[in-house]
Amino acid sequence: MRQEFKQITPEKVKGHLRTITEHKLLVMKHCFRIGLYRQGLMHDMSKYMPSELLMGFAYYDDGKSSPNNGERRAKGYSGAWLHHKGRNRHHFEYWLDYALHPSEEKYPLQAVQMPRRYVAEMLMDRICASKNYNKDNYTDHDPLEYFENGKGHYLLHPQTSRELHGMLRILDQRGEEELIRFVKEYYLRGYPI
Repeated sequence: MRQEFKQITPEKVKGHLRTITEHKLLVMKHCFRIGLYRQGLMHDMSKYMPSELLMGFAYYDDGKSSPNNGERRAKGYSGAWLHHKGRNRHHFEYWLDYALHPSEEKYPLQAVQMPRRYVAEMLMDRICASKNYNKDNYTDHDPLEYFENGKGHYLLHPQTSRELHGMLRILDQRGEEELIRFVKEYYLRGYPI
C-alpha cells in the first residue's frame, strides 16, 4: 500500500480543532446530564495528543468523515485510531481480549462486557457524533440506524450490545429527554435490564 503524505494547512488545523472540540464539548454536556462528570471532562482528551492530532490535521476533510478513514485509505491502517481506541474505555474496541480457550467457531479475540458507565459514555458519544455529522438534519433515529447498519461486523459483547441497542431504541421511540432520565435514574444505578 502506498503511503501518501498529506500537507497540513492552517485551514485543516483550524477545521479539525473546531470539529474535535465541538464534539468533545457536546459529549461533555451530555455526560454531565447523566451524572458522568469526570468522564465528560476527560472524554476524548487523547485526540489532542500528537499521535492523533497530527494525523487529524493531515487527513481532515471539512468534517465530512473521520480523518482516521483518510489515514486508513493512505496507509492501510489508522495509527491515530489504534492509539485512540487503546486509551478510551468508551469504545467497545478497547474491551477486546484474547480468549483463554478459543474454539474453531470463535475468534481468538473475545469481546468483554463493558461496565455500564462506559456504555453510557459510548451512548452519549454516538448521539453527539450523529449530531455533529448530521447537523440540522439530525433525528433521534440516526444513532440507532448507524448502530444497526454496522452491528453485523462489530465484535461487541452480547450483553453490551443488548444494552446499547435497547437504549438507542428508547432514544428513537421516546426521545432524548426520556433516554437521559432512563440512563441517569435506572441504568447507571445498576438496575437489571
